[in-house]
Amino acid sequence: MPQSIFKTDLQYFGSIHFVKTLMENRNVVFDLDAPFTKMSFKNRMVIVTSQGPLMLTIPIVGGRDQKTPIKDITIAYDSPWSAQHLKSIITSYKRAPYFEYYEESLTALYEKKPAKLVDFLLQCSDWLQTQLKVSWELRFPHDQVDVAAVLKYHDPWLPKNYNQLNGLPKYQQVFSDQLDFVTNASILDMLFCVGGREISKLWAPPIK
Repeated sequence: MPQSIFKTDLQYFGSIHFVKTLMENRNVVFDLDAPFTKMSFKNRMVIVTSQGPLMLTIPIVGGRDQKTPIKDITIAYDSPWSAQHLKSIITSYKRAPYFEYYEESLTALYEKKPAKLVDFLLQCSDWLQTQLKVSWELRFPHDQVDVAAVLKYHDPWLPKNYNQLNGLPKYQQVFSDQLDFVTNASILDMLFCVGGREISKLWAPPIK
């Protein structure tokens, strides 16, 4: 029986539930031909600030057309969005217990300026695997794969409903003394607050 291959979208650092799903599956196909959709986590993520959840959005060129494959979507650099996103992250998480371990490499990531959205998202994916000390075996649509083994997965949690998910573990967020717990934020929130090693213990697939 062929080993299952998990086919899904790319996300901007991914919600906690999305990354949990990736970590629990060995083989992942990122669907680069999937149409870009507005109000999705393809170019958005949620971080937790002192004022509550904050949506960070990567601006794109020609964002009104939702039929364009994500592999063809171009990032807009007419505003300093990458510097603004990094500043928001640093401001929100500089007190997080593990942030200092990730700040330098994360800053280097945001200093890159790839033209295509998909290239930046793949760089984010690579960075996450390094920090989580886990590897999902990435494949792409042009790779030779057994079609019968592909399981399509569309994450049901979007910017409009991400916080309605129940069942994820709670942890001490930076502003827990003044805010209610924000569930299913970006994986960065959990990474900075509890560390990559602890996340790996929770969800890394067993070694066979």
